[in-house]
Amino acid sequence: MHRSSTSLLAGLLSETLDLPVGPKHRLIQPNFDNEKGFYELLDAVLANDNVMKYQKRDYGNVENISVKKGCQDILEVGGGVSLNNGDKYEVEVGRQGWKFNFKLGESSIEVWNEYPIFLQKDPRMCLTLGSWYPFFSKPPAVIWTYRNPIEVASSMNKRDGNNIFPLSRGLSLWLQYTRAGLENAVGLCTVFTSNKLVFGDVEGELERIRRDLRGVCGVEVTGDVISKEIINEFVDMKLQHQHAKDNVQHIKGVRGCEFPTWKSPQNKPREEKLYEAAMQVYCDLESGYLYDHVEDYEWPGLVGYVNVLGG
Repeated sequence: MHRSSTSLLAGLLSETLDLPVGPKHRLIQPNFDNEKGFYELLDAVLANDNVMKYQKRDYGNVENISVKKGCQDILEVGGGVSLNNGDKYEVEVGRQGWKFNFKLGESSIEVWNEYPIFLQKDPRMCLTLGSWYPFFSKPPAVIWTYRNPIEVASSMNKRDGNNIFPLSRGLSLWLQYTRAGLENAVGLCTVFTSNKLVFGDVEGELERIRRDLRGVCGVEVTGDVISKEIINEFVDMKLQHQHAKDNVQHIKGVRGCEFPTWKSPQNKPREEKLYEAAMQVYCDLESGYLYDHVEDYEWPGLVGYVNVLGG
């Protein structure tokens, strides 16, 4: 999910565990909003944008998007065209004659194939990962991380302006990306972590992630020494723009879950309901319950969720 410190985690994994993300000149470059860098291959991000545009969606408008649509559909419409036979991967869709093509996806895969293993980071992959399956030589391993939803929504609100990303939209997006990301990862070897765990013990959490990648997922991570010097240079608490604050009073959810009360700054009941829904999901992530019940989890019915697992 966007604004969930995924760039920080990707940077730490790349710099301390020697996980390649592609040539620097082909990555999205650092800017005022992400000073340490994004660690995202630009061509892959643009390819994901095209996959989403195919469904008339973008990263901030994902309601009713299907994680199963995209490249597989285009393969079928295009008569089985694939990267494997070298044919041009393009087919005309829509009334405006817009052509969906996977040329940027092809160039991304060519970059990744230069390395024994690679790290692909883009929050859009929560929604589009299933669309890339036809082109992977073997199933990918997933590193799943998340952050407190009110921190994410507040960060998106502060970054993009209240008129573009009000808190209600940020909370809704957190719910939708979380659901899509977890359900896209069903059947894949997944290493779970969180923003809180990383910041709580950076060195220890990186070591655990490395151990699980190797021992559980069979990913041959080459890095053996986690550099404290890199960690100290890389992890800047000031870059954590938003932090959730605990209140005295708490809301009691289900399965023993409790979370701080929160009042909408603009006194919007919908925002408060979305907050409660998101925090219940967050609680179930924290306890591990959701990881074990992804396929039968009862997601809150407050927003138009992505269509996943036939739902």
